[in-house]
Amino acid sequence: MYNQFMMENLNRRKEEIDNMIKMYQNQPQPVNNFISTGQTSSKDLIEWRILNENEEVDNLYVQNKTLFINDENMVLKGVDGKLEKWQIKKVYPIDKKDEKINELEEEIKKLKEKMNNESTKSSKSIRKCNESNVADDVNVEP
Repeated sequence: MYNQFMMENLNRRKEEIDNMIKMYQNQPQPVNNFISTGQTSSKDLIEWRILNENEEVDNLYVQNKTLFINDENMVLKGVDGKLEKWQIKKVYPIDKKDEKINELEEEIKKLKEKMNNESTKSSKSIRKCNESNVADDVNVEP
């Protein structure tokens, strides 16, 4: 009796599994929407390398167009050896407060220069007034 009950239970499970397999087989397969043409040419690719201090771009061999960058320069080298060079400058982001400080420092510098220029002009004019056009050995009576 126990064996018969086990057999019935296993047969029911087998039917459930068969039904599940049929359901999965009837579902449509997912469509791959990605189209890969494989037509990327090497002329469209540019490699990028960080240039060490002791490396010279002229002496380096490249298989693809390569962009070399260091702290001061950027060089694009083609497979044919042709070079294009640019000088670069690091720029650090500054916030509004730093911009205002820089602006005020520039104004102070300009004002100091202006004050120095005016003080030299005024001292020259004072010297001119102190000079006398009258000869010292002449006696003048009132």
